[in-house]
Amino acid sequence: MDQDQNEVFESELKNSLRVFRVEGVTEAQIGQLVKHYVMLCKWNRQFNLTRITKPRDAAMLNYAESLYATKLIGHAKSMIDIGSGAGFPAIPIAVALPELSVGALEANQKKSLFLNETKFELQLANLRVITDRAEETNFNSYDLLTCRAIDHAETVVPAIINRLGEAQRLMLYCVKQLADKLLEQFSGLYKLEINPIPESEARVIAVFSRR
Repeated sequence: MDQDQNEVFESELKNSLRVFRVEGVTEAQIGQLVKHYVMLCKWNRQFNLTRITKPRDAAMLNYAESLYATKLIGHAKSMIDIGSGAGFPAIPIAVALPELSVGALEANQKKSLFLNETKFELQLANLRVITDRAEETNFNSYDLLTCRAIDHAETVVPAIINRLGEAQRLMLYCVKQLADKLLEQFSGLYKLEINPIPESEARVIAVFSRR
């Protein structure tokens, strides 16, 4: 990747953060996110980590969308990103909130290797990469669970919601129809908070918690 593309991505990222009204991201943190983007594009040629690599699309759809969730984290001290893939939202959140303990759960060995390389290169002391399947992972020690791009969401997510403890929340990136369907499925056992994602007509961050 040439320097021009790096600069375009950095400019698009700053603009996207303004559009999403995400505040408090420092220049040093922007630099870390640019480094992650450079690594992602390089690894993507071999491992197909994401289909979104153009600077403007990546800045808005991957990075700004991930960082928008920082508005919803509240008093949580720990978070686990289930099916983290290339690291969204785990990496941007870990960069922006160094005081938050972030777990990136990824069963795919190649993607998990990429996440570990990212942790090393970005020096993310608050990030832990977990190479395992969701159904075999204990979520009890985390205040907040999140899922963004998970396969077979309509069958996998209900199992995750079923495992929510009394004080835990699930932050799910999805379309509103899926969130409504999940809430109906659990018939009053959970509360649902809908947060529309800026610049999207259909996608929301749905936050589930026990009543």
